[in-house]
Amino acid sequence: MRKPTLIVVVTLLVLASGCASTVQKTDAASATSIGSTSGKTVVLNITGSDTSTTAKDWGQFKGLWREPCTHESAAVGDTFLIQDGEPKATGEDGTLVVVNVLDYRYVSEGARIMFGVMTGNAFINAHVTFRDLKSGDVRSTKTYDTTSSAWEGVFSGMTIKQVSAMCHQIFTEIGGSSSKVASSTR
Repeated sequence: MRKPTLIVVVTLLVLASGCASTVQKTDAASATSIGSTSGKTVVLNITGSDTSTTAKDWGQFKGLWREPCTHESAAVGDTFLIQDGEPKATGEDGTLVVVNVLDYRYVSEGARIMFGVMTGNAFINAHVTFRDLKSGDVRSTKTYDTTSSAWEGVFSGMTIKQVSAMCHQIFTEIGGSSSKVASSTR
């Protein structure tokens, strides 16, 4: 193999190595024990700080949650719904997941590929509260943080990968066991 070709191949391998997004959360050692009937219906409500909800890409950011959470719920046989407005109990068996986004930086796949390192780092900082869907009682609250580094290259974790990773963690928490939740692509 010629030297320039080898350099290109090695560079591509290095760039591709940063494609995973990880979620840092508080109390990582224990899963939320919500109960067997609570996981049948999962309702997601996304709220945020004034900084988050007034960002120009807030609508796009909120829209990213439907597909990965639908995928995760289907993997465990749960019904998944999105609730708009103020978080509220519905009187049904299930879990109300309130994701309160304190801050985030939205980086799309297109921006990362087009502008690479110049795009900057994507991140999400959120408090997630798990509530009983029937009564509204709080079962658990955790802080979730995701980060990526633009220096990982064009394949570093964009916002969609971080949202997917958070959805996976949320359904793992609800299930009480990571073995119940099917692995998702991150």
